[in-house]
Amino acid sequence: MNFVEEHIFDAPLEAVERMYFDTAFCPRKYKELGLENIKVVDSSDDPEQYFVDCSFVMEPSLPLPGFIKKFLPGGEKISVRQIDRWNTKTRKGELEIQLQGLEKVHIRSVMTLKAHERGAVNVMQWTVDCKIPLIGNKLADFLGKDIRSKAANDHAASVKILQDYL
Repeated sequence: MNFVEEHIFDAPLEAVERMYFDTAFCPRKYKELGLENIKVVDSSDDPEQYFVDCSFVMEPSLPLPGFIKKFLPGGEKISVRQIDRWNTKTRKGELEIQLQGLEKVHIRSVMTLKAHERGAVNVMQWTVDCKIPLIGNKLADFLGKDIRSKAANDHAASVKILQDYL
């Protein structure tokens, strides 16, 4: 499954860059979103290889179908590892999500941060791929819908945090 999300910010591109390229941003956003057990596994603020690798526990925003529950060791809660990488010079990045118990699921977003008529935009090109026989497409579809259902809250948390970078 492939789809595009855009987070538009009514703020200068430079301020949005400072926020996205700050290793404290991701864990702060996760806390703002109410995620649990947030840990920074590793990070680097090297301009050409910036990254932050976090783990956390979250609940899906959509009810889990029964066929998915059998793959998740935590029941309704999912242990997640998310790695955000940016090249701060090109403003291009990549986000990778790993779900415990669903190792055959690959979730990735190629990100481009650029100027927008309202200020700045992060264009996220998502790919959700699942290599589990028989249910792979259904699972990828569910996960894509779950990501899209979280997009507004994710953007709102980023907008709130952005105020500290203006």
